[in-house]
Amino acid sequence: MSTEEIAIEPKVIANPDSRLGEILAKMKEENQWVVPVVLHKKVVGLLSYKDLLKRRVSPDSKVLSLSSPSISIQEGEDFGKVIAKFYTTKARAIPLVNKNKELIGLITRETVLKYLLDTNQLGDNKAREYMSSPVISVGPEESIARVRWLMIRDNISRIPIIDNKKLEGIISSRDIVNALYSINERKRSSILTEEERIMAMPVKELMSSPVISVNGSDNVKSVAQLLLKKGISGAPVIEGDYVAGIISGIDIIKSLESKYNLTMPIEAKLTSDLKKEEIKAEIDAVLERYLGKLQKITDIIDFKVSFKETAKSSEGKTLYKTTITASTKQGNFVASETDWDPIVAVKKAVEKIENNIIKKVKKLENKKVSKEEE
Repeated sequence: MSTEEIAIEPKVIANPDSRLGEILAKMKEENQWVVPVVLHKKVVGLLSYKDLLKRRVSPDSKVLSLSSPSISIQEGEDFGKVIAKFYTTKARAIPLVNKNKELIGLITRETVLKYLLDTNQLGDNKAREYMSSPVISVGPEESIARVRWLMIRDNISRIPIIDNKKLEGIISSRDIVNALYSINERKRSSILTEEERIMAMPVKELMSSPVISVNGSDNVKSVAQLLLKKGISGAPVIEGDYVAGIISGIDIIKSLESKYNLTMPIEAKLTSDLKKEEIKAEIDAVLERYLGKLQKITDIIDFKVSFKETAKSSEGKTLYKTTITASTKQGNFVASETDWDPIVAVKKAVEKIENNIIKKVKKLENKKVSKEEE
């Protein structure tokens, strides 16, 4: 198998000076989640719905100002390395480049899943074994602002809407972005008023319903077939009468962990009270999600996390100091944060690391762009 066989030619490609409104309209028309930003055939960034979710800017803004740095897959790499990059980054799509870093095409989750199905690599493992759980959900009256905040905080792209334990709908980052950017560009004051109206809107007005779902007993092969057939990136997993989790293409890739020796480069030192099964599972899930986010920006060689108890309150609560060290090809990045909630401390520290890596990578990319334009 050559990497070119699982790459597609992207229908939408932007250059650094492309206007956001024009590119977003094409993304919606072509159902393309990720757009490579290319200068002189070389990839200088990626624009995704997750980038657009973080903040609304003018449709006249240049694409490069909102895009994220991008990792890539080199032509000729074996499939094991391809699947490992999707596993660690949780990316929707990764550019395929030649030795000169020029864009050849996009390898997507869908093309990877299709290859796994065509080569009969997905077995009878059950959806419940690989779904993401517990599920992050909201009620139908929850505001769009709250849903947006949850997506950004937890680095997720879809949230089920549950009412009285019943699955009523689902909302994706793309749904919110499309609503925000459907606002007509008039006076700035009217734009802000309309944006505030959308953010205050109950999620039931924007959710998709009925929801395509799977059963916990369904095997990953049939789930992959369903995702591809319906053109969706993930689906809620139902056990009896309740939503037990969410399964996506990346979760299906996890079913091949042992075959491809897939691992996350995480080393965590927990205090004794954080080793309890429930809190440890939550910390592991948060670390894995955020590491995937960092891996989209650059290759993470090593990722170390340590916790230290620094104080006790009169109510018996523990104050935790979390220190994170990320080793990358751009150098080492260290950040520490303190909070009474160890999960919050982790998130704050990782966000510091993320911001510092982005600044460093964008600085290097801007130098490349300047040289190319000379």
